Amino acid sequence: MLQTTILSIPEQKKEHEPCFGSVSAEAQGSMSCHEDSGDIIKHAIETWLLENYSSTSSVSTAVTYRKILTSLRSYLQSQGLDLDSSEERLTQQIQVWANLRMPTSRHRGSVAPATYNQRMAAINSFYSWASKRGNYSWPNPVDQLGRNVVRKYAEAQALDVRQVRSRLKKIDRSTARGLRDYVLLQVALNTGRSARELANLTWGSISFQGKRITLVFEGGRGGKVMHDALDSRLSDLLLAYLRAVYGESLSALSPQAPIWISFSDRTYRQAIGQQTIADICEAHLGVSKIRQLRHTFALVMDQVGASVDTIQARLGHESRSTTDVYLASLREAYNPYATALADTFGLE
Repeated sequence: MLQTTILSIPEQKKEHEPCFGSVSAEAQGSMSCHEDSGDIIKHAIETWLLENYSSTSSVSTAVTYRKILTSLRSYLQSQGLDLDSSEERLTQQIQVWANLRMPTSRHRGSVAPATYNQRMAAINSFYSWASKRGNYSWPNPVDQLGRNVVRKYAEAQALDVRQVRSRLKKIDRSTARGLRDYVLLQVALNTGRSARELANLTWGSISFQGKRITLVFEGGRGGKVMHDALDSRLSDLLLAYLRAVYGESLSALSPQAPIWISFSDRTYRQAIGQQTIADICEAHLGVSKIRQLRHTFALVMDQVGASVDTIQARLGHESRSTTDVYLASLREAYNPYATALADTFGLE
């Protein structure tokens, strides 16, 4: 799910708006003119959310939309405006705000197109509701604003395989911690599973077909359960790691015993979480997002000749079209003739 970046800007009392602005007498209710018109706007926001997003399936939308409208109001108030200000004054300010990132964000530039569009969708929903309800005469300031084009999987990026091999070789496998990190990263790269699926692995997730291990991954999107048969070499490595941390009598292990254990004094032998997996990925491969290992898995599968149908099945995509778009994005930077070109131009 795409995450929304919410700005937090200190509120400033606006001075230019008259009491109640352009709100009808019905909407004013029993409020006196000594109350700030912002109380009516806040009440309008809550009523809009209640009437449109109160069902169980819409609770998360209501939470996100409330944050968006609250953040927008704070920004507008810092500019001496509010949600009931004139359309011509609001439109430009809303467009500026919708592109802003949090001050604490590690990223630079405008927000992702999907984030911008989600903000616009929330604002448009609020003003459309206000107009239909008839209690407010607020024009929709975003009605004429366009939406950004969202390229699905535009941020998908695979790792350089040669660098991955080199970095993996540098991991010290003489220690249990180093062996854990190496095997975990190899399982991630050889299966394309998410951090959540990896973190959920337990002894009960393992089954044997001769000397080969099949892992049962739970916690995928839509509650999917995926099965991955490992290469015999990776199977041997995984067993060697488990014997290093649990001893030779693996058959006596509880099915709930975690595969990836913590070596921290405070949480020793407890299951590690997704953040620790991300930390392991960053420490050894230089990236903190485990999904880049999934991207690398998909691209390498494509390069070694796997069919799109096979890649779709391994990724757990519902439709072939999703996998096509996914692979197209990953292939963009890949030039199979890059080495031949470098040779032609005399690179040494």
